[in-house]
Amino acid sequence: MEEATRSLLEVTEKPVFPPVYEGVRLPAGEDAFEAALAAARQGADPATLFWEDREERVELAIVLHPEQALAQALPILHVGMIGIGDALGAIVPPQVAVTFGWPDRIEVNGGLAGGFRLAAPEGCAADAVPDWLVLGLTILVKRELIGGEEPGMDPTRTALHEEGCGELTVPDILEAFSRHFLLWVNRFEEEGLRPIAAHWLERGSGYRESVALSHAGEQHAGTFIGLDEEGGMLLQTEAVQALPLSAVLAGPGWAL
Repeated sequence: MEEATRSLLEVTEKPVFPPVYEGVRLPAGEDAFEAALAAARQGADPATLFWEDREERVELAIVLHPEQALAQALPILHVGMIGIGDALGAIVPPQVAVTFGWPDRIEVNGGLAGGFRLAAPEGCAADAVPDWLVLGLTILVKRELIGGEEPGMDPTRTALHEEGCGELTVPDILEAFSRHFLLWVNRFEEEGLRPIAAHWLERGSGYRESVALSHAGEQHAGTFIGLDEEGGMLLQTEAVQALPLSAVLAGPGWAL
């Protein structure tokens, strides 16, 4: 009985966001990303943050109103990744490593634990300012509550509670992310991509190493040498090849 009560309290605890956000709570199972998309298309205010009230995973999506052309606004994806990286870094044990898999994967101790999604108005040109963007985040907290294979059986996937973060709750993560994301959004707006790229690369998996990945339906291999001026991956092969970040608009490059 006590366990059930504690579990219920964890789910129903309401996170506290900075005042700039308008938080919208959704019941578990109602897709935060789709809700944010629908709201954005109907003219929702920027910083409207949709979150699902569930215990086993973070599901949130934020409506954004960029002031730059789409190509320059896409690195808001990297801003989000830095936000969750710093948020988790502040609340998980120090031995837990949070890293980024380009373009949109969040890794914990080397295993996939979640990722980001990004959407823009259909048909928006790269040099046009989009009316809105929607940035979505998924982080797996308790994999054993989802069903399927036992935790730890697949070393390529993980959840925070499997990595020594058993005290963390979804509201903890929502609150921490909302604060750190806001700080990095402000820096992105004031200083541009350079500090974002530098900070992202500090956690970038495979940076300055040989990597192989599938991108936009094609296989690529080379040395990951950095990010270009629009957040794309720079691969050194016989020449330098740039993989565009815009491919994330077609859908996430990860699945849990």
